[in-house]
Amino acid sequence: MTRSLPAALALLLCATLAHANDNPPAPTQPAPAAAPAAPRLMQPQLAISLVETVYLPAQVSLLEHTGRLTGRLSALCEAPDPAKLAAAREAWIAADQAWRRIDAVRMGPARADALVAQFDPWPLDLKAVAKSVRDTPADPTSMPALGASRELKQGLPALEYILFGDAAPQQAPLAAKRIDNVCRYGLWVSAGLARRAQELVYEWQGMRRGLNYDPSYPRPFLSESLTRVVAGLRELAGWKLAQQSATPQRSDFPDWRAGVSKRSLESGLDTIERVLLGAGGGAGFDDYLSTRGKDAVVDDLKLRLANARIAVSGLPDDLSSADGERRYAQKRLNELADFISGPLVEALGIPLATAE
Repeated sequence: MTRSLPAALALLLCATLAHANDNPPAPTQPAPAAAPAAPRLMQPQLAISLVETVYLPAQVSLLEHTGRLTGRLSALCEAPDPAKLAAAREAWIAADQAWRRIDAVRMGPARADALVAQFDPWPLDLKAVAKSVRDTPADPTSMPALGASRELKQGLPALEYILFGDAAPQQAPLAAKRIDNVCRYGLWVSAGLARRAQELVYEWQGMRRGLNYDPSYPRPFLSESLTRVVAGLRELAGWKLAQQSATPQRSDFPDWRAGVSKRSLESGLDTIERVLLGAGGGAGFDDYLSTRGKDAVVDDLKLRLANARIAVSGLPDDLSSADGERRYAQKRLNELADFISGPLVEALGIPLATAE
């Protein structure tokens, strides 16, 4: 007898269920959870990190090294001998390099023209130095003398001159084994620089506190930071590499008397890299971009930084002796500056500061 259609369907359903019970499906494995996205680095966090890990430590380093230079000069003046002269020269180089790390990114309090004139006037006026030597106070480290030292505008280049001389180190003014006004003058200048370096530390500490309380400040701070990086690169590639001179002399480059012109360029580039990529575990502009998925821009930035670093490292110690290497370094430094002022600021969404 033919079964009805509903009865046949019921039998088929029972058979299907029985087969399913004999062969149960494998349990479904949950899909692996996606890795949580890195939290975005915000502008206030970046600004605070740059102050705490780059700018403020650079100011503290300047204070430490100018203080040590003052102590070494004092020891040399009390009992001159070749070992103390060598120690004073070593201290000058360390203090100078601490300044160069700030000079390349003159930011915030360090941007003032009066400060630059006090630490690093260019070119050095030797006639003014001779007059200041004659007018040196009897007590060059007294409070009135330290106040007057702000107006000298001779700074580290003058100390370089009296320690290293123009021609041969053995002919430098402080190489003579006697105590005279040149010693007191060196103390006057050095102690004045150390005092100003201490004030800079206080000023930067105040700026750090201000970042906690003024929500409108981080963005212009970062804008100025990028602007000063570009300006610093232009200076390194420009007059600090004697860009306008076809046949430069050693005296066309900063820090030539001590023979550290190349080292000064490297010190400046060090700080520029720390601002862009962070330092001491702190954040840099690369982290700001990475947390927004712009890794390609970060890779391009790192490549251009590496190219600039290689070009500067390839320079000879005497920058006047190799025109080809000098021109190559200028090119790479300017390429980095062009990238920062163009594609990088566009990706960041943080424009360069307008000219004052």
